[in-house]
Amino acid sequence: MLRIKVPEWCCAIRFNDSDETSLLNNSENKFYVLKDSYRYWTADPFLFKKDGKCYLFFEMFDRLKRKGLLGYREISNKGVGKLNVIYECDCHLSYPYIYEKNGNVYIIPESSDSRTLFRLKCVKFPDVWEKETVLANDRLVDTTLFQFDDVDYYLSERVCQDYVFDRFDLFYTDESGQFLECKNNPIKVDANTSRCAGKVFSYKGNFIRPSQNCGKFYGEKLNFNKIVEISKESYKEECIKTVSVNDINLNCKKNFIGIHTYNRLDNIEVIDLKIPNSFNLLNIVGAVAKRLFRKQR
Repeated sequence: MLRIKVPEWCCAIRFNDSDETSLLNNSENKFYVLKDSYRYWTADPFLFKKDGKCYLFFEMFDRLKRKGLLGYREISNKGVGKLNVIYECDCHLSYPYIYEKNGNVYIIPESSDSRTLFRLKCVKFPDVWEKETVLANDRLVDTTLFQFDDVDYYLSERVCQDYVFDRFDLFYTDESGQFLECKNNPIKVDANTSRCAGKVFSYKGNFIRPSQNCGKFYGEKLNFNKIVEISKESYKEECIKTVSVNDINLNCKKNFIGIHTYNRLDNIEVIDLKIPNSFNLLNIVGAVAKRLFRKQR
């Protein structure tokens, strides 16, 4: 059955007076909802600064092609730039975990449809990227890198059954760069706190892992989890706060029903918001074209 209206996502941002302000301390500063384009909607926002400029990287869902691409836009407290596509492949892409290491900039996207986890390397920032390496031949979602005690840990979730997001799995790389799995995976099984929702960040002397609360439905709420212990053999955390859309102070009165990504950098915070029953003609055109293509194959 062809659906006329479908859920979509958008991003929202706020510039705080201090880098100590966050959702964790109940700041009432407003998030400003960023306008998507006619062809693309956006989700999974990540912040990155380079050469004095700030960029927002995200999933750009192409309504016409019916899949996610990776993109960015420049941002400042004076306004935002246009949407730019930076990488596309045959499968759906999202969650562009961006980081810098040894002078190079990388993105680890969510690419579970390809049943591989791969990494992109920036050739010319911010527009030109190339697939550098395959980290794992596995179906992993929203993989989040956490560098601790000179070890690269990968906090992720192995998808064993479609649309069941209740696992939390831990991986790491050894001295040779080999991607290895914690022998005690899954670290836990809990739909309320498992799936990653952004970069681990430092807050009042603790490391905080944002996660999605998918207990009732996908992208219902956000959790903030304090990391208590992490090693190649084990992981422990404590959920210290849960946030719903109703807890977010926005600059508009639109109806949003979900939130599933949070990132921060200095005094900037970004989130994404789920829009219910959105109509766009390209959704219909794209869905029809996809069905016709499948029938011809």
